[in-house]
Amino acid sequence: MNKLNWKNILSIFLIFIAVVTQLVAEDDFENRSLPEKSFTIVESTQKHELNPHITTNSHDSTILNGLFEGLFSYNPVTLEPYPAIATDYRISRDKKRWTITIREDAKFSNGEKITAQSVRECWLRLLSTPKAPYASLLDIIRGAKEFRNGTGSEQDVGIYPASETKLSIYLTKPANYLAKVLCHSSFSITHPEPDVYSGAFQLKSVMNGIYTLEKNPYYWDSKNVFMENVFFVQSDDAEENVYLYNTGNADWITANVYSEKIIDKDAIQINAEFATMYYFFKNSSKKQADFVSENGENVWDYPEFRNAVLEAIPWDVFRKNASVPATTFVYPLTGYPTVEGFSYTDEFEASLKMKEARQKYDIPQEQILVLEFLITKYTLSDEAKQAFSDALLPLGVELKFTEVNPYSYLAEVGKSNADLFAYNWIGDFADPLAFLELFRSDSSLNDSGWKNEQFDALLDKAAVVSANERLELLAQAENLLLDSGMVIPIMHPVCFNVVDSKEIGGWFANAFDVHPLKYIYRKIVTIQHLKSKTKSRCFYKS
Repeated sequence: MNKLNWKNILSIFLIFIAVVTQLVAEDDFENRSLPEKSFTIVESTQKHELNPHITTNSHDSTILNGLFEGLFSYNPVTLEPYPAIATDYRISRDKKRWTITIREDAKFSNGEKITAQSVRECWLRLLSTPKAPYASLLDIIRGAKEFRNGTGSEQDVGIYPASETKLSIYLTKPANYLAKVLCHSSFSITHPEPDVYSGAFQLKSVMNGIYTLEKNPYYWDSKNVFMENVFFVQSDDAEENVYLYNTGNADWITANVYSEKIIDKDAIQINAEFATMYYFFKNSSKKQADFVSENGENVWDYPEFRNAVLEAIPWDVFRKNASVPATTFVYPLTGYPTVEGFSYTDEFEASLKMKEARQKYDIPQEQILVLEFLITKYTLSDEAKQAFSDALLPLGVELKFTEVNPYSYLAEVGKSNADLFAYNWIGDFADPLAFLELFRSDSSLNDSGWKNEQFDALLDKAAVVSANERLELLAQAENLLLDSGMVIPIMHPVCFNVVDSKEIGGWFANAFDVHPLKYIYRKIVTIQHLKSKTKSRCFYKS
């Protein structure tokens, strides 16, 4: 037998040390979180509106819910109201007074305490902001509507601090849905200085298409915020976005991406969204004061002409690629009565309705009616454009498309004298009113100009009855809206995200596509999962 020399002994010792080190490392790795304290989101190119009072763009919601917080926030799993800057609330016997308790430790990012007076001043700023889209949802507060419209004073608005931490809200009528409404980012608590925040993060910089957020040390729940930095990286390059994810340089993709090239297919998250993509008519009352149509009057103000168009619409073409076709306006909720919608095309009925409408309003049968549709390049395919135009020609209607930049579309809707517009509306709270409020006569969200007293009365009555009766009344209101021909429902969109729920915690798929940044954390990842990621996240870029 050969004797072991010192070189053999040293080699055996080094191998032993290496094996032990590897075992310890693997054991240690399986029992600790990854060290990274940053999180990277890749989103579409856009300029974020960071004033929550004035934006309706759903793309702003993720960054806004990181920078600002309201009295309540959405539970990321159930979407029910969850205490945030408020700790609790009480409702009076007549249901018209809410008393809300503010957290003792709630502070802005500059260290200033958030008090009941802070909330009052914030909401008064919202109500006094011209064209703040969601301001009318506070009209249920005594004096709010009058103050918003310039006919009342701020002293009469029923939002009063009873103490530093007690806020009293006086309503004109019961509103059992108020806590749900207050979850929306528009009612977040803001500071008079725009670069002071109430949320878990604060904006550090905006540079080269990257929004950098850093943890707010004064946030009341700072100890439970796990990420030190969140980066919003903007890119419309689907190929580049695949590369960023596959190589581990992005944690969450909301932008365009080639899903077939994502190696970890389990990271692709698709779910139904509480939303409706639809087209709507705008009445003359919402157009420029000096507006006169090419025909001397706007026939699209009349429901008879609108309904003739709805009968002719090529629904099958419009809904061809829809994952969830929408025949009605309100996203169907549990307990909401079935509403009869638009499901098929009837050319004969369309011609008959148009003939009767022309006779009723003394419009010659041979006169060409122009219907202007404001769109972006993403609104309709060439096939759908042609099908829509061809469907209206037999009615004597010339369809005119006006295309604008997608990033300025929402702003253009308010200024345009076009007749037809396209919206993708995400409900802001889990209730049919989140959709129907868009057509209430005095709603700040009403871009159509449509007014109907019976519709408004049904919404008002629904606020004071039992839950079941309330849904019945709201369904009646939706039927009135659909009968008017103001709305052309196309589809219910789906949420599409790329995020690895095995690595990332606090991110939950939900119908609002709301994912508060404060809950995001990195999970303890097993060595087996790391190995699979190492193999799958090859440096792939075609």
